[in-house]
Amino acid sequence: EIRVLHAHISDTSVVVKMDNSRDLNMDCVIAEIKAQYDDIASRSRAEAESWYRSKCEEMKATVIRHGETLRRTKEEINELNRMIQRLTAEVENAKCQNSKLEAAVTQSEQQGEAALSDARCKLAGLEEALQKAKQDMACLLKEYQEVMNSKLGLDIEIATYRRLLEGEEHRLCEGVGSVNVCVSSSRGGVVCGDLCASGAAPAVTPNVCSAPCRGNVVVGTACGPCGGASACSGGCKGC
Repeated sequence: EIRVLHAHISDTSVVVKMDNSRDLNMDCVIAEIKAQYDDIASRSRAEAESWYRSKCEEMKATVIRHGETLRRTKEEINELNRMIQRLTAEVENAKCQNSKLEAAVTQSEQQGEAALSDARCKLAGLEEALQKAKQDMACLLKEYQEVMNSKLGLDIEIATYRRLLEGEEHRLCEGVGSVNVCVSSSRGGVVCGDLCASGAAPAVTPNVCSAPCRGNVVVGTACGPCGGASACSGGCKGC
């Protein structure tokens, strides 16, 4: 303000009137100059006060404006701090959840690996059991086929003996002189013998059938004199 006042004072032009008369009154001149300086000082003081008031009002408005800006900034800072705290809590929570999820994933992977290993072991055991079951089934099937073959042979032998006995009984009842029977089985040789109708014990003479056999049990009959023995001349017939 002092500098401004000095500037105003330096820019002030002073008009001095001189009277060359010898009876110059210096008191009037000094009073006039003093009045001028007083007028300049009052005007400068008024201008300075006006400028000061305007500056004060401007500074007050600036202070109010900056105070409002500062208040809003503080509110924003507080809001940002709350947001930072909330985000920090969310980040910590997310980290905890991430750690839990990673632990769960690791545990799930371990359980999956264990389950996969167990499943592979069970699969290997099942494949081995299946292979063993197939082998056992093949053995059982083979044994079953052998048993069925044996049963079939036995059934054929039983049926053949039944037919022979029934035929012999029928012929004995009709009084036929003698019957020559030739029997061949799958597990033994062929034996030929004679039966007499008179009721006496017949003489049985073993004889081997010379004809080729085509089945498990074959039967051939031939009539001859009582007490004699003859070979199976008709050949062996497959059942």
